[in-house]
Amino acid sequence: MTAHLDQLRAGLADGAPSVRAELAVRLAEETPIFGNHLEPVRALIHEAGPLVEAAGDATLEARLLFRLAAIKLAELDWAATDAVLSSAGERIGRDGPLMFAIAARSCRVGIRRADRATAGDTLRAAAQHVARIADPKQWPWQLVLAEITVGLAEDAVHDEPGDPTPFDNLRDLVDQLRHDPRWVDTVFTARQLLATDALARGDAASAANHLREVVKAAHDHGAHADEIEARIARAAALAARGDQAGAEEADRVIQIARDRALEHGLTDLHVAALIGQAGLMSQRGKTAGALDRCIEVARLGADGGNLGRYVAAVGLMSQIYQNHGDFPSAYRTIAESYHALRAVQGDVVKPMFERLLEPLRDRMGRDRFAKMIDDVSRARRLADELTSTSA
Repeated sequence: MTAHLDQLRAGLADGAPSVRAELAVRLAEETPIFGNHLEPVRALIHEAGPLVEAAGDATLEARLLFRLAAIKLAELDWAATDAVLSSAGERIGRDGPLMFAIAARSCRVGIRRADRATAGDTLRAAAQHVARIADPKQWPWQLVLAEITVGLAEDAVHDEPGDPTPFDNLRDLVDQLRHDPRWVDTVFTARQLLATDALARGDAASAANHLREVVKAAHDHGAHADEIEARIARAAALAARGDQAGAEEADRVIQIARDRALEHGLTDLHVAALIGQAGLMSQRGKTAGALDRCIEVARLGADGGNLGRYVAAVGLMSQIYQNHGDFPSAYRTIAESYHALRAVQGDVVKPMFERLLEPLRDRMGRDRFAKMIDDVSRARRLADELTSTSA
């Protein structure tokens, strides 16, 4: 927890009820929310609730509800986000900067609901209107401008790279807010969007730089899952640079992600890091190491009873062989894994493996694929005959 948050918490011990309520709301507002790190802020909202209710301040109630809406947005619960924002709006009426912020966040929900036309037009109109009346030095208007700027970038990121204005504005927002501890999560989200846009424009180096700051923010605030996710994404961006230094740095970053996932017992992210390592190794011709990572993923899937993870690992192994032109090994990987799993699970697993064979068949062509199967089967029969003869 940063020093300014410690100061806010210390102030809760004394003062009039209205002062304590204001501090409690600020503590909830200024403690960062990350995609997988929501509980600290949720707890602060619950702690602030009774203080705000006792103070009887409608604006504080609206601000607290607005913060709760941020949690619901991160949880991808659009209906709950809309309901909370509606409750916040009821507390303050239609006037003041907070109402603009509520409306802008409602548009961000609309973008996620795929109602981009209405939400995007509304945000653009709001941006023009707010630019004429806002005082960017006042916190409430800073909140409005941040919501609109992030919302417009969230809309634009769904399109093919074109008008850079939404991301230029987002970059300006980051420059304005990045040293202010009150805006950590806004800057965190903005940098993720900037990284996504950079990758879409083919600028892997800029994407990697933005993701480095995303990693740092998550690490500094103990958001372990968000840190690991960002490290995995950064490794991919570094590898996409296409230079030797980037490839070596990507190897280091993905290994740290794997180690951190193991350290914190985050199995899903450990698996994601292993898959990332396999992909990087395969790109650099380290086929044996890549296959070892796939085998580890398969083992984790088998040990945990996760058939989907096991089959995904088999598919990745097959893909690695395919990428190196070894189609017989790609086929054997799928076929042998299918026979082993069918002996335990029965025919229920057949559709899962059929889906793995389809891309291989399409890549090779049906005639060539059929001939390869015959050749592999013939080689296996000969091997069995040799083994029985020598015995």
